[in-house]
Amino acid sequence: MKSEKFIFGIHIYRFPSLPLQELKKDMRILKKLGFNTVKVQESWAIDERREGEVDLSDVEELTAEARQLGLGVYLGVTMELAPMWLWRKYPDCHMVNALGEPHRDPTQYLLPSDGKPGPCWDHPGVREAEERFLTKLVRTLGRYENIVVWSPQQEIDITGEDRPGATTLAQRTYCYCPYTLSHFREWLKGRYGSLDALNSAWRTGFGEWEEVEPPRTFMMVPSWIDWRYFMEDVYLPGKIRWRAEVFRKNDPLRRPVIVHGGGDIGSGRGWELAKCGEILGTSFYPTGRRPGEWDWAFRDELLRYELADNSLKFDHLRSSAGGRELWLSEFQGGRGGGLVFGPEVRPEDIRRWLMTALSAGVGGVCFWNHRPEIFWREMHGFGLCGWDGSPTQRAEEAGRIAKALSRHPELFRYGKVPRAQVAIVTSEDLYHFAEASSDTGPYAEARPDALRHLQHTIKGWHRCLWEEGIWADFLEEKEVLEGGLKSYRVAILPFPVALGDELAEALREYVAAGGTLISEACPGRADRYGMARLSGMADALRDLFGAEHESLSLCGEWGGQRWSPPRERYEVLPPTELAGDGPYSGHALRASFYVETYRVRGGRPILRCDRGVAGVSNDHGRGRGFLLGTLAGHAVATYDHAQSRAFMLKLVKDAGVLPERCGRLLRRRRVWKDQEAWFLINPSDEEVEERVEVEGFRRVEDLLEGKGLPIEGKAVSITFQAFGIRCLVLRK
Repeated sequence: MKSEKFIFGIHIYRFPSLPLQELKKDMRILKKLGFNTVKVQESWAIDERREGEVDLSDVEELTAEARQLGLGVYLGVTMELAPMWLWRKYPDCHMVNALGEPHRDPTQYLLPSDGKPGPCWDHPGVREAEERFLTKLVRTLGRYENIVVWSPQQEIDITGEDRPGATTLAQRTYCYCPYTLSHFREWLKGRYGSLDALNSAWRTGFGEWEEVEPPRTFMMVPSWIDWRYFMEDVYLPGKIRWRAEVFRKNDPLRRPVIVHGGGDIGSGRGWELAKCGEILGTSFYPTGRRPGEWDWAFRDELLRYELADNSLKFDHLRSSAGGRELWLSEFQGGRGGGLVFGPEVRPEDIRRWLMTALSAGVGGVCFWNHRPEIFWREMHGFGLCGWDGSPTQRAEEAGRIAKALSRHPELFRYGKVPRAQVAIVTSEDLYHFAEASSDTGPYAEARPDALRHLQHTIKGWHRCLWEEGIWADFLEEKEVLEGGLKSYRVAILPFPVALGDELAEALREYVAAGGTLISEACPGRADRYGMARLSGMADALRDLFGAEHESLSLCGEWGGQRWSPPRERYEVLPPTELAGDGPYSGHALRASFYVETYRVRGGRPILRCDRGVAGVSNDHGRGRGFLLGTLAGHAVATYDHAQSRAFMLKLVKDAGVLPERCGRLLRRRRVWKDQEAWFLINPSDEEVEERVEVEGFRRVEDLLEGKGLPIEGKAVSITFQAFGIRCLVLRK
């Protein structure tokens, strides 16, 4: 069943809750404000306190009241919050970490982590009990036609982050129970075909399949790559896909399933999760997305930082959604709560956050929460409305936007962001290589925070492009292997220290077919399993770039010591600037973390330093490869270095990529049939007035003002405040 309305919702219920009568009163207020949907989070432990006795009366009462008011219901289940009888009936159903410690915390509270990790889905008794409960729930509630979407898990994850004292990967990594280890072995049999092939890939000596185990205490081994891929991209999506099918086969109206998960920047997990449902959802709490210590240069420019950083999150999620709808499943409604409060949230924040999300392709919104939280950890936090349900100014602003979107529901729900010209390539195996390389424990001080480096340089590249009006998609390794890069002019390969031969060959073929590849230092220094290539580079990439690895050094920073190892313990070059050569003379790139030099074998030097050639370009087939001997993104993400930015942009623009701008304004578009939404963004700290060309369109309307703008000489004149965003709705 396909809804044509833009879903503009807000969370109203999870246990423990305010009295239902209060919630019913709030629904009327929310309806009047402009909301069309309410979110209800059900909890298994609360609604099946005794085995077989399912009581959904509270959830059903709220759903019925919403129907009477003409409100949709976003219905989520929390199966990780399992009832006590399940733990007693199946004492072996606890998830087990790498140290063999069962997660014995059968708390019946949704905080801190919605019951996660919960019981192990591989346990047959758990799966049978889950299916019985879910079937009852869907058949009971499915007759309410105002349910618009089902959610099989809240913020999908397998996490040990909230476990006190869990500081190492071994303590945080699940699940090592017999059921999951058996599942893992069966998956490995399908992946490798034989034990000999597995031993060859892993460099192991297992004699029987029953002996095969993932690593437990030291994770920097080849088996870690397959183990983490299995848990993140096979086990977890498998659980969600199974629950989604239970919803579908018991729902007479076949309503869509929202997968409320996604993945961290650089991770490929979101691509697999998205395939489990019709909608990909995410949580979004922007006051928590503040500059960290590596983002020092942006601390005095918070709005500039925020615009690009929030867009990075949405661009990554939109890419992983694979053309499916993207929703904000949880959108921050008020300041963070608890004993220490977050910054105040103002109406202009709500407007800016929403407009940024919509510009990047978000097609549905659900705020968290209607009133401030009542529960301990987040008490007095996140309320869009006041403590008594009365509308605040930010609630009224949200309602104003809701009413504006309701005038163009299909455009903003289904309108697509056009494909970008630039793709940032990510790899799940690289992500997990970096994850294990960053583990704490013995000798941790000798290891770089590799995962942070990977994510930080991605952030720098994205910000460099975004602030110029050059939009970027993300492409995961599996999409690259399937030829997904062929429609992009430029591909960027960040911190590619561990790459498989298949990916390296696919990148070489992309360039040979006419693409442009820009790689940072050390491409394929290790293979996908983390085993060193003694040549220092994947063979296919040496051919592509026309260069060989010569030397690798650590280098210091220009403005402090954030990621550099201490000079008193390690050999660290002084702060180094790579000088442009040949067609890039006069340009420069500040080195960050690594300085890699090359022996040129057919390519052309484009960057030099005292130690030699630190950057090359090479014509390969009909395309071109650029190899930069450092982590280029850091120079923008931390130091906002103008010359580095100019050099990086020149590489991209020389490949024929054009910014999408209207004078000093950035322009992001959503397209649906004969309509377009233009999000015009002022990325500067000054007020800007621009004439925007709108040739070919007969009507131009300001979304929030709800009225047409006069077209004078095929253009409209608009004024923007500093860091302001406005949306024009254009019709041909």
